[in-house]
Amino acid sequence: MGTIKFDFSGENYAITGASSGIGRQIALELSQAGAKVLAMGRNEERLNSLKNEGGGKIFIKSFDICESLYLENAISDFVNQHGKLNGGVHAAGISDITPFRNYDNEIVKKIMDVNFWAGMNLLKLITRSKFGESGTSTVLLSSVAAISPAKGMFAYSASKAAIDSAIRSISREIASKRHRVNSVLPGWVISPMTDKLGASSDLQSILAKYSLGAGKVEDVSSIVLFLLSSASNWITGSNFVIDGGWG
Repeated sequence: MGTIKFDFSGENYAITGASSGIGRQIALELSQAGAKVLAMGRNEERLNSLKNEGGGKIFIKSFDICESLYLENAISDFVNQHGKLNGGVHAAGISDITPFRNYDNEIVKKIMDVNFWAGMNLLKLITRSKFGESGTSTVLLSSVAAISPAKGMFAYSASKAAIDSAIRSISREIASKRHRVNSVLPGWVISPMTDKLGASSDLQSILAKYSLGAGKVEDVSSIVLFLLSSASNWITGSNFVIDGGWG
């Protein structure tokens, strides 16, 4: 079977969490489809590796995505050099075990800051007329944990559920300028984040819940590119579950 081909020639996108996993794959595929990409993340070595694969279309910035001023400066510099954004993806995310009776306040706050608030800041900047064209499309990465939380993961699940709820409201506010925003809820995808849990004795029991097994980053990037493209012009404020038959 062939893959769907998208044409993003002449367009510009900003991606957080681009140093690894799903974010990296999205940045790479956008560049291969002709877009210029601002790839942001914390790991400069991995970002440089991505840049080398980008055929001159990937431009990198390494910083803590929670630093809103750094985020704005990175986007401002990119826009000044390459033109306004057509959209973006918030793929940055962290996870940790946070048992309710014994959670660390700092860890819980960091999870919400990275997973939710950084995404809100990205969306706010992309939809500003100073930085974004009219009719931008933004995708925020959520998780099936938002609708099917695991024990001891309340903070992670809450941060993802917040994304899904927020974009349904925000989509109504930004629609007057044809801006769109949607979320994608992946299940278990093989990536550096899930690799940290891969040694767990519960891994097989987790994967057994997926009718189609574990996913790949390409399984998620394909729907993200669709939502960024003009093929989805009438879709906004929606939450897309892509989970290989979790249940």
